[in-house]
Amino acid sequence: MRTSRRMLGQIRRAVFVAFLFSGCINILMLAMPLYTLQIFENVVPVGSVETLFVLSALIACSIAALAMVEIARDRIMLRAGTWIEHELGQHILDNGLKHGATSAELISDARALMRLRAFLTSPAINPLFDAPFVPLFVLILVALHPLIGLLAAGAAGILLVIAALHTMMTERLHQETAQSSERAEQWWTTVAGYGHLCGALGIGHGASGRWEWFNRAQIASSYSLGKRSGFAKVLARTVRLGAQSAVYGLGAWLVIGGELTPGALVASAILISRVVGPIEQLVGSMKAIRTAWGSYRRLKALPVDAAVPEFNDADAAPAGAISLNHVVVHHPGRKAAALRGITLDIAPGSSLAIVGPNGAGKSTLAAVISGAICPTSGSADLDGLPVYKWQRWDGLPPVGFAPDEPALLEGSVHENIARFREASLMSVGAAALKAGVHGILQALPDGYDAKVGPQGRFLSLSERRAVALARAFHGTPCVVVLDEPEAGLDGAQMRTLMESLGALKASGTGIVIATQDPRLIRLADNVAVLAQGSLVSLQPAASLLKSYDGTRSGQPAAEAVGFR
Repeated sequence: MRTSRRMLGQIRRAVFVAFLFSGCINILMLAMPLYTLQIFENVVPVGSVETLFVLSALIACSIAALAMVEIARDRIMLRAGTWIEHELGQHILDNGLKHGATSAELISDARALMRLRAFLTSPAINPLFDAPFVPLFVLILVALHPLIGLLAAGAAGILLVIAALHTMMTERLHQETAQSSERAEQWWTTVAGYGHLCGALGIGHGASGRWEWFNRAQIASSYSLGKRSGFAKVLARTVRLGAQSAVYGLGAWLVIGGELTPGALVASAILISRVVGPIEQLVGSMKAIRTAWGSYRRLKALPVDAAVPEFNDADAAPAGAISLNHVVVHHPGRKAAALRGITLDIAPGSSLAIVGPNGAGKSTLAAVISGAICPTSGSADLDGLPVYKWQRWDGLPPVGFAPDEPALLEGSVHENIARFREASLMSVGAAALKAGVHGILQALPDGYDAKVGPQGRFLSLSERRAVALARAFHGTPCVVVLDEPEAGLDGAQMRTLMESLGALKASGTGIVIATQDPRLIRLADNVAVLAQGSLVSLQPAASLLKSYDGTRSGQPAAEAVGFR
């Protein structure tokens, strides 16, 4: 099973390999101070040109090896970043949709992946590779002279304290900046998505003002964060420059006193940069490191693969028996339940009409039956397994669903009907014919190859509904759920829809229709009457229609079930 944890585990292994390469890089970095030490100790005093040539050849080989190892390390991180973005990105979207993640959660997960990938392939990760080798260079400086080693250790300690203080001083501001920035970006994206309407609706100025209010909080926290981070960086650079200068001064004093050779002084000056340099860079990279760590934790906490049904052969496909047991649904931000303890059974091949006044919960119940909404409590099963999971398995969903608001993705009409899977034009056209919308789609400028645009904006509402209806019929669904399919249809289109549903019913496919139109109710075997989210009655359609026919003058009996 592929999970985010396993994929991140592979990245951790790649980072560990890159760390081993960093160890080789830091060891090769010792070549330069050793070279200068030998020059001043063994070449200059005796004037040996041969020794100079040998040492120069060795340092040249070391520099070449250093370059190749560093290229290899960078290539490892680049490939790791590219791999995680491709593989984990697909997994996040696929598994998130199977788990029913909200759009905000999916966007946040995508941002976390992008930030982690950017960190893995940026120079900001290098201080984490180099900082663990600082003690090695401190020990070498101690070996050259204890006072120089003590100076290096003190400078490293001060820089570590600065890094810790920087983290504590900016942690809260970093969170506030990220939250306010995300809120401003979400508002901008939302408004931009309705850019063609905002101006006409007169909300352009107000929407931009609200974005400015959101962005003001982001700017304020970013400004405070920048001030504190800038101060920490300047302080770290001051300590680093002071330590390097102090090494020259202390080394010169020791050379004068005969306690240190000139070669050791030059070597110490080179080594001190390997002590304070990575830690100074660590201070400057704390924001990127903290962001990457937060992104890593978010991705690691993603749920495992959604458990979905698996079939060995076509005979295992569901028959279409739907069972709802004490289903309760709460919509976010609302105290009252949209559905209250709904219990009903739909036999395979039977048809059910869901009726009731506006706000009774018809669309919510249709969404539960189709697996678009997972019940807050209770169960909604298809052949004994949650329909919510059936709809998210890797094959074609067994329940075709056409919601009240068509959900189309940018692409062609063909791709949307085929659910962006491999499907022939014959199968797509057959689905449109069964749904009775082939004429509408064929009349488009490019037919089934017509582009629908973002959220289907290139099509009219009736054309978007036609695509959604054909998608619901595509494949071999055992149940088709339609939410107010009569909306916006003229007389001829309504007759075509009824003929299509009649043929579908005759083929043995189950039908569930949330509607207020008596003509569609006549196609149903049974009718579920809802009121305020509760199931008032479940009765044969003929019985309810007889009651309706007796009250067509507009008496309360007809209004109670929401008949138009």
